[in-house]
Amino acid sequence: MIPRTLAAAFLDTDEARWLAPMAAALCRRFEAHLIGAHGVEPLPLLGGDLASDPIVYPEFVDWQRKEAAAIRETFEHALKADDVQGEFRSPSGARDALIDFLVDSCRAADLVLSAQVPTHAGRAADLRMQEQLIRQAGRPVLVVSEAAQLDKPAQHILVGVSCSREAMRAVHDMLYLAAHGARIDLLSVSPSEGEREAVDDLRDDLAAALDRRGFDVTLLDRMKTTSEAGDALLHTARERGAEMIAVGAYGHSRLYDFVIGAVTTRLLEKSHLPVLFSK
Repeated sequence: MIPRTLAAAFLDTDEARWLAPMAAALCRRFEAHLIGAHGVEPLPLLGGDLASDPIVYPEFVDWQRKEAAAIRETFEHALKADDVQGEFRSPSGARDALIDFLVDSCRAADLVLSAQVPTHAGRAADLRMQEQLIRQAGRPVLVVSEAAQLDKPAQHILVGVSCSREAMRAVHDMLYLAAHGARIDLLSVSPSEGEREAVDDLRDDLAAALDRRGFDVTLLDRMKTTSEAGDALLHTARERGAEMIAVGAYGHSRLYDFVIGAVTTRLLEKSHLPVLFSK
């Protein structure tokens, strides 16, 4: 599969410096159109409605406009450098629409690119935006970092396999980014033999389907013990020399993710590789 429309979700000007060129380079490879979307969280309510404050709100809008202008300049420079067609979108300032703007701007894309948000940088609002993007856009989201970029199809991909709908979407969504004849590792992380047996037939079918497409497929098993399944994915990816990880995202309820922990959250925080999340 060849993506023809990519979207880059920009949450920060510093990240735009490297994310825009990477997105443009990937679009050049695919001869794709690039949408740049600038996402901003609305003003928080801290002891009152700051969005109605006659002093705070104009300053917020001015900052938002300057932030968008700086990201747009970086984005358009990247388009020109790689001779890629694209468009830039930023919020108009309508207060009620800000929280949905980023998601809505990316929904028509084949693939969405987003920068890994550092958890220690006081950017809780950006983390919420990224979570919303993955949960609600209905499109695969590739999360990358400055140290772990992907500007061409991957030659080796590790895919987390389970019987969930999200995992099945990840298997097919990763085809957008797989090089012809790429190595595909299908990894099952199971807490018990009984659960592992439940996915064996499914993985055999997936392996056969990918083999028909010309991929070099390997089936892998790891037992989930006291460690996170996300840690097992990261360890195996490093061990196998994979260039990218593909997984289903947020396969449980928000309450389950909060109480028990989620593979998605672990990978967003800790991954040393680009990760494709499918929901």
